[in-house]
Amino acid sequence: MKKNIFKYQQILCSFLIILLVCASIFSFPSTNVFSAIGDKPTILIGTPVSNAVLNTSDVVITGTYTDDNVQKDGLLFTAYDNEVKISDSTTNVEEWNIVENDTEKTWTFSTILTEGTHNLSIEIKEIPPAEETMSANQSVTITINKTRPFIIETGILLPDNTILVGEDLTRVPLEAKIKITVADDQPMLQLLNKIEATTNPYNPINVMVGTKQISGTSEIKELGNQSGMYKYDIFFTPDSNQLDWKLNTTYVVYIDSLLMDDANNPLYTKSYKFTTRSDMRESDNPHGHYIAKTNMCAACHSTHEGSPNTLAGNSYKDKFKDELQADQSSNYCMACHDGTMNAPIIDQIDKKYHHNNPAEYTESGTNELKQAESCTSCHNPHSGWSEENQNLLKDHYVYKHKEAHPEKGLETLTVDSLETSCISCHEDDTIYDRDKYPDVVYEVFSYNKSITAEGAKSTKITDPNSQTINDYSLCLRCHSMDKNKNIEKYYLQTNSGHYFTIPEGKQTNDDGSKLNGPIPCAECHDTHGSNNIKLLREQFGNIKTEDAFNKSEGDWIPSEERNFCRKCHNKSIEIYGRAAEFKEINGDGDIIGHRTIEDKDVRCSTCHGGESKTFIEAAHSPGKLPK
Repeated sequence: MKKNIFKYQQILCSFLIILLVCASIFSFPSTNVFSAIGDKPTILIGTPVSNAVLNTSDVVITGTYTDDNVQKDGLLFTAYDNEVKISDSTTNVEEWNIVENDTEKTWTFSTILTEGTHNLSIEIKEIPPAEETMSANQSVTITINKTRPFIIETGILLPDNTILVGEDLTRVPLEAKIKITVADDQPMLQLLNKIEATTNPYNPINVMVGTKQISGTSEIKELGNQSGMYKYDIFFTPDSNQLDWKLNTTYVVYIDSLLMDDANNPLYTKSYKFTTRSDMRESDNPHGHYIAKTNMCAACHSTHEGSPNTLAGNSYKDKFKDELQADQSSNYCMACHDGTMNAPIIDQIDKKYHHNNPAEYTESGTNELKQAESCTSCHNPHSGWSEENQNLLKDHYVYKHKEAHPEKGLETLTVDSLETSCISCHEDDTIYDRDKYPDVVYEVFSYNKSITAEGAKSTKITDPNSQTINDYSLCLRCHSMDKNKNIEKYYLQTNSGHYFTIPEGKQTNDDGSKLNGPIPCAECHDTHGSNNIKLLREQFGNIKTEDAFNKSEGDWIPSEERNFCRKCHNKSIEIYGRAAEFKEINGDGDIIGHRTIEDKDVRCSTCHGGESKTFIEAAHSPGKLPK
């Protein structure tokens, strides 16, 4: 009996144990239920690594996480930048990709960041309800330093495979190819593939004549890694069977502003001009070759019927524009350069205004055009074409004699051939031979632009006590301290908003340009002609835009001045690697400092015009205001 009772007790105990175990199993909470009980979640950042330097604003951060308590729908991911919340996986769903499967738990966060250093923190948190929310986070510090692709060289590839480098190139044959060289700190495989595509290939070079675009094809050549930069030559071959591709014509080359590198950084773009050649042999060129072929003189001079002094021939007294009332030398130039003869037509000849013929815009003005400046003020018609001086710009020789000879008319030691011809004293014209007379200084007056301008100060070769900017010497010959509209004195001021300096530690500006001085004249003016007063350009920067500047008549009132300045100071037009800005205070575009002016019609020169408070100073050497 006792044995049976003991046996029953054993069975009962076993049953109670099994019952307790089952009760425990069936009463344990499921992992699908939100709870703060259990291990805390963890999160790790895989890429980018800490202290990484990225050259793109498009940043992708990836990592892994763990949480045994809840599924991914029960988690909130939040991103902070310098402790400021910038995104979370509930509000900004499109920026997050959370993956949970049997083998891994990963997350990806995509965002756009500005240049500079960012301390990014990614937080993982269990979503309530929970008595105590469980969370974890990890941080990474990265720097955004975008190195955008830029143009390091422009030019023309001639049929004999020689290259003309620069801007405003002339005598370009129709069989030539337009060439640009771009550089980036990373390989540009995306660009390479787009240009070499067999279907719908990409053409990053746009060649324009007026409003018409020249059709053609592009090709690209890898130059490899050179001094830490990946370089590519891009060539454009115009279609030869189109009416707009012809001789004696000036074309403008624009580089597509949408050209991107593999990190989607846009190109710092450029634009430049070139002119196709005449259909003549080199020996038939009316400019130069006078010693070798004396009958060249007869192209412009008539021995027996010419006017006094110049013997300019009567047969060439054709007006290219009656209203210009140009002097005779201009008339003779335009007899060929107006498009009626076998000579390049002058760029912008069809514009309303030309150099030195501004209209009178005073209240009593009649809007009549003034005397036009002579072509020979800037060009030397007796000079032959050369790579050094393709546009036949004015040039001169300067020689410093060892002693004066008053009896021969030599009052000063330094003689400038522009003022006194060397052959007035030296019968032998070999005085111009620089090999024979190495002390003779020869100078072509420069008119450099954004691609070639460096803007450095230099000592005048005719006056060692004075300085100038040689890159713009063609303009500053007239717009100087001893002549009119003194731009030179403004260009010598370094405390100017238009005085560019190359960033410390770099060889060039961010866009590859070498400008380390005042802004080139050509950034604001079209030399040969414009539909705007002051020969102001209609398009600014290096891209084609629909937002043109138009000021064809009327007084230069404050609102027009502000409109002109804001064509560049609009946070989008880039020159020399920088976008000019201004500060607004409201949606109406009011500029800080103008809000107390009732009519808001204030000139930029009021604050930026220096001591003179004039627009001419504000435009050429705008004063910097305290920040």
